[in-house]
Amino acid sequence: MNDTKDLTNFAKDEALAYQLYKMVANKQKKIEHRNTLNAIAEQEKLHLEKFNQELGTNITVEDYSKRKYKRYKLIFKLLGSIFTLRLFEKGEEKSRVKYAKYIEAYPILQEIVNQEKNHANQLSDILKDEKLLYASSIVLGMNDALVEMSGAIAGYTFALADTKQIGIVAAITGVAATLSMASSEFLSAREGEHPHPVRSSLYTGSTYLVVVTLMILPYLLFSNKFVALGVMLGTVVTIIFVFNLYTSIAKKQSLWKNFGIMVIIALGVSVVSFLIGLLINQVS
Repeated sequence: MNDTKDLTNFAKDEALAYQLYKMVANKQKKIEHRNTLNAIAEQEKLHLEKFNQELGTNITVEDYSKRKYKRYKLIFKLLGSIFTLRLFEKGEEKSRVKYAKYIEAYPILQEIVNQEKNHANQLSDILKDEKLLYASSIVLGMNDALVEMSGAIAGYTFALADTKQIGIVAAITGVAATLSMASSEFLSAREGEHPHPVRSSLYTGSTYLVVVTLMILPYLLFSNKFVALGVMLGTVVTIIFVFNLYTSIAKKQSLWKNFGIMVIIALGVSVVSFLIGLLINQVS
């Protein structure tokens, strides 16, 4: 192993970590969150200084990978603090594994590893994000929309002849179902003494409506109803994957297990509804 080269890369990673934590800290509205992230950033800077002492170098916090920084900055803008901080955690976990190989030769790395482990505890309050606290409402809206509407639209595909007609009927069904879901979530949340039942119902209803809109769109864009059906089912699988990718990182859940379960349920209902629509079409 090339110790000097590896430790130099570790030092530059600490410089990157400093810049990233500073970036997220500057966007925090709560002062306590900003202070926590700034404190972690300063600790990363101290780690950099320890590497400099071991190496006899003068690597600064400006000697970081601009390419990686831009990538994380884009992720932060698109997916927010929680997702980005979870990625930071994963990165630090990998760093600890790398550092462990050099602890015997460089005992100071043990202190750095211990401090990196403590970052998760320091971040606990920030990671209790509203989007995650209301994740159950979002999941409810998304699951119901995917299962109910994919089944309904698949049934309409065989029961009705024209794609525009299928789209219009599905839109009417979707709006009615959205209002019903939002109302049910409000009543359920209020009965369960949820602190914000209105907000919970809005998360459920808005998620349902967005998912329904994406599922209906193929029927407004394609004249062939079977092409539209294929695109709709592809959209369903894509939505399920993207959502589970986000929650797997943000909530530390299994990606493929949850993804597989949701796909089986959604597509299973669609197939059954599709067959029922075919039967109705033949009988009529």
